[in-house]
Amino acid sequence: MKPTKAILSLSLLTLIAASRAQATVIVTYAEDPGQLNSTLVNSTVDTFNGITPGYYTSSSHESAATQAALTWSGVGTFTNLNIKSADQYGGAANTNYAVVGLGVNTQSILNLNTPSSYFGLWWSAGDAKNVLDFYSGANGTGTLLAEFTTTNLMDKLTPKTVYPNGYYGNPNAGPNYQKDSGEPFSFINFFGVPGTEWSSIVITNNGNSGFEADNYTSRVAAYDPTTDGAMPGVVLEAINGTQEVLLAQAPEPSAKWAMFLIGGLSLGGPLLRRSRKI
Repeated sequence: MKPTKAILSLSLLTLIAASRAQATVIVTYAEDPGQLNSTLVNSTVDTFNGITPGYYTSSSHESAATQAALTWSGVGTFTNLNIKSADQYGGAANTNYAVVGLGVNTQSILNLNTPSSYFGLWWSAGDAKNVLDFYSGANGTGTLLAEFTTTNLMDKLTPKTVYPNGYYGNPNAGPNYQKDSGEPFSFINFFGVPGTEWSSIVITNNGNSGFEADNYTSRVAAYDPTTDGAMPGVVLEAINGTQEVLLAQAPEPSAKWAMFLIGGLSLGGPLLRRSRKI
């Protein structure tokens, strides 16, 4: 009998969690091309659509509008936000989006009210200067659980063709701007294995290229295949700190997972561990 995707998901997560060499791992998935939201249930989304475009920071005098902009109701607070109207580089469904960089802010931190095991975002116009870090403590302190860059994450998206057949180009391209077909656009899911929780997420762009994203999505509870079903999307990689633990790029990952599981390979073994250049 062919194992179901949900069963393989559970087995893989159990195997990763049990590996002595890898105590904190985050598995990432990409939704289908053009998907603007996570298909994971029971999550909370921040669309930024109720915020007037502009720069908001907690380091200045907080007006009621600033405080409201920096508060993600029921989820957490941001240290700063730069909100833009939709253009060729971002804005799911042609609405507002958040950007880091562009000479305004090089970093934005999301501090969560409750340690959480799931995060997702529509990562648009991906470039090499975009970095996403997950920390165990508030304000980017404590243990660095995982670090993701566009180069090491979104470059794995295949096929490398323009939407609707691939992940490149803005699927929301309107009549007033170009498609930006040279950069990847995708909704990315970040799942903590059982026991892995983060308290803050640091979004960084140390340049003027911009880290554009929209539809930030969060959930406290870890993924549970018995209630959530199969993990949404296509498996990309798993990270422990800055080390890649697993890389499976097949459009349908079940077969590759089965090879690892049935073959009895340990994720702590040398075949699946390699250093990353960040």
